[in-house]
Amino acid sequence: MKWIKKNKFTCLAIVLFVVIVIAGYKAVKVFFPDTDSAIYGDRLDNKVTVKKSAYDSLKAKFSEQEFVKEVTVRENGRTINIIATVNDSTSMDAAKSLAGMVKEHFTDIQIGYYDFQLFVKKEDKKENDFPIIAYKQHNSSEFSWSKDREKVTEGEE
Repeated sequence: MKWIKKNKFTCLAIVLFVVIVIAGYKAVKVFFPDTDSAIYGDRLDNKVTVKKSAYDSLKAKFSEQEFVKEVTVRENGRTINIIATVNDSTSMDAAKSLAGMVKEHFTDIQIGYYDFQLFVKKEDKKENDFPIIAYKQHNSSEFSWSKDREKVTEGEE
């Protein structure tokens, strides 16, 4: 007791330090609750896998089309993003035919698990009709396309 009375400011500083450390730890847990868990939480449990060969065969099938210049496929969580660059002379209907090829290269289980996004773009950035985007949610049976854009000339509205 004599030591505590003699060093009361030191004891007070130690107690305050311990209280501040505990309060800081609690504050971190309140503001950042799941820092140890995966970024997608538990929604990727029981994940359906897609082999690299399926992606490679999809790229090869797209590349067989004369109007496709380049294809990139990337899986991000439960979404598979497919980016296709097409020739500048490609029509909207030809570009939309690529969505059917996507469904052919994946099993029914994979199609029921993943969301698919198909981005079709041209190298010519001035083209008004492109890029177009197709999206298929895992519960949906068909792709939905971004709204077809019509060219509006001056004076029309």
